[in-house]
Amino acid sequence: MSAEVVTLGPTVVALIDRMAASSPGSLAVRGSDGTLTYSELLARSERIAARLRQLGVKPGDLVGLCLERSTSLVVGALAIFLAEGVYVAIDPKYPDERIRWMLDDSNTVAVVYDGDTAARIGAGGERPGVLLQDRGTLDDWSIPDTRDVPRTLPEPTDLAYVVYTSGSTGQPKGVAVEHASLTNLIEWHRAAFALGSNDRCTQIASPGFDAAVWEIWPTLAVGASLHVVPDELRNDPIGLRDWLVSEGITVTFLPTAVAEGIIGLPWPHHAALRFLLTGGDALTRRQPVGLGFTLVNNYGLSETAVVATSGSVDPAGDGPPTIGSPIRGVVAEVLDEQLRPVERGAIGELVIGGVAVARGYVNRPQLTAERFLDGPDGKRYRTGDLVRLRPDGEFDFLGRLDDQLSIRGFRVEPAEIIAAMNAHPAIRASATLAVGGSSADRQLVGYLVPTGPDRPNRDELGVFLGESLPEYLVPTRYVWLDELPLTAHGKIDREALATLDRDAPGAPLDEIRELPGDERPRKETEAVIASVLVELLDVPAIGLNENFFLLGGHSMLGAQLIVRLENLFDVEITLRYLFDHPTLAEIAEGVEIQMAADAADRTRTG
Repeated sequence: MSAEVVTLGPTVVALIDRMAASSPGSLAVRGSDGTLTYSELLARSERIAARLRQLGVKPGDLVGLCLERSTSLVVGALAIFLAEGVYVAIDPKYPDERIRWMLDDSNTVAVVYDGDTAARIGAGGERPGVLLQDRGTLDDWSIPDTRDVPRTLPEPTDLAYVVYTSGSTGQPKGVAVEHASLTNLIEWHRAAFALGSNDRCTQIASPGFDAAVWEIWPTLAVGASLHVVPDELRNDPIGLRDWLVSEGITVTFLPTAVAEGIIGLPWPHHAALRFLLTGGDALTRRQPVGLGFTLVNNYGLSETAVVATSGSVDPAGDGPPTIGSPIRGVVAEVLDEQLRPVERGAIGELVIGGVAVARGYVNRPQLTAERFLDGPDGKRYRTGDLVRLRPDGEFDFLGRLDDQLSIRGFRVEPAEIIAAMNAHPAIRASATLAVGGSSADRQLVGYLVPTGPDRPNRDELGVFLGESLPEYLVPTRYVWLDELPLTAHGKIDREALATLDRDAPGAPLDEIRELPGDERPRKETEAVIASVLVELLDVPAIGLNENFFLLGGHSMLGAQLIVRLENLFDVEITLRYLFDHPTLAEIAEGVEIQMAADAADRTRTG
């Protein structure tokens, strides 16, 4: 199949230039740290760009971008573009060791940061940096004169950004994406969702996750406004729904687990939302008929500039939603092990070609050669994902060819987690699996073989692994084994691992634990909530004083629990309450207190 020939328009810098010239006073970004108009956004970015040039940043240099989701994040990223640099997206929430490793691995010549991250990343010492204050401002002493700074726009073949993904070698790998790929994403998004200057869009993804690229640049390229979702609402479906409605959001991206929770809620008829875009994990649910907006399922990887296929979800359809069909500028083929096309309807590996394909991995020529294939129509990327092409031209997603996992929208290489676990002196060997059905249910389980009698508990392991791994790569459950089970071919038997309970090696998941009398539910509310928790956490039983989060719960599962509690008891428990009161007894008490208060209100107003 030949690659589609696409004609690309201006790169993102030129597009934002136009918006600042035509609509200088229009809202560009709103965050918890304030707002910026398009003229303010461009002016502040130009000053930072000039400062970066003073520090020696040259065209094509890689510059670290280590900022929380905020107006400053957008200013810093645009400034690196204006300096003709390439931004390396880094989440400040990553462990210090991981942040420094990324900066060193990518050979960044400078870094843009804030006061909270300065000491952690060695800015000002090991490498020069630009310290941003509120809303992307600089200290007075460092503000350069930008009046006579020449403007050179990036070329389509120039690198735009680098985003790191989990690596099969035990270290993350940086994906280098060109401006042409970014421009293609912008132009497809604008046309597919009729995006215009009156739209109000969101920014919810981690700064180090490629979905943030998709949220920020198409929005600003058309003169729409970008609204940064408050941290406390990112995994709270009820609070997030109410915020989307109150902010008048018209287009939003939500990770799969969050989207699956929010589409089950009732929505007011006056909601402005037109499109809810989701992706990152396999979508297992469809939206109810008459929800009021279109749910769009998307598939892609960092190596294919975020989105490769996309399709609207039919609420009346049967079975799991598809991942849609290729977006403009993308060729999607289904190939066999010899990279030959399979018949329509047959299962094979999805291989992506076209302008969306990234340049390759930073400083990984061998890995780039293995995954990125040179062909007569340009570069192609082997996704490692199994799909089937349907008669309607859309793809069914069927899983992975290799051991790669997907957790809360992140592609996870088990080797990276295993390397970190094996570094613990009490662990001789290890393996990891993602268990659970839907995106929100899925948890990482670590299977450990001890070096001796010492077996650190879950909290100790969590602290140890958290020093080198981001939170989403740290398992929430552990199983201690005498040896890892192997197949007849000497490989780890993953099916055998999946049947093991986290508390008792070799015990099947359906083995029921005996709870002491004082740990058993005492009343109906506790019993009902216990049954919900047992299902969500995939445990045989739960005691009154057991901690939801210590049993493997996380914010995504917490969001799902909140929705279930609302449906069962007509109450609104917040994620903040759940973090502060994580035991079964406390959750039940919160539900009962709210039910009693609601009953009292009805009595007074009745």
